[in-house]
Amino acid sequence: MAEPEWTRGLEKRASSKLDRKVLVKTARVQVRDTNVVLRSGAVGKLKDLTRPVEFGGDRNQTKTYRGRRGSARFPVTRHTARQLGWRRKGGRVVWPTAEDLIPRMVALWVQTTIRTFHEALERR
Repeated sequence: MAEPEWTRGLEKRASSKLDRKVLVKTARVQVRDTNVVLRSGAVGKLKDLTRPVEFGGDRNQTKTYRGRRGSARFPVTRHTARQLGWRRKGGRVVWPTAEDLIPRMVALWVQTTIRTFHEALERR
């Protein structure tokens, strides 16, 4: 239940190719006996982009270097973070999805625990 729902929720909120590549394709769920770990963006070559893609970046960041055309040199200024979203404290894809999914997973966990105890008591 956990992995398909996690991936589906991320896919629903992803709005760009970069979101899908960095956050959705790397979505993983680890189910342990004491907890469930939801991960996204922690694997692959693009894991350094996870934070800027999720929380945005300084879109006005520029990089200036010296260009050359023939023998003439001139300064070139590029906006290097325009493909990122604006800064957002609560995240854009992963955090809202986790916020929606965690209460559902807790409810399922509680229901399973209660059902297990109930079935064990009925057998006596």
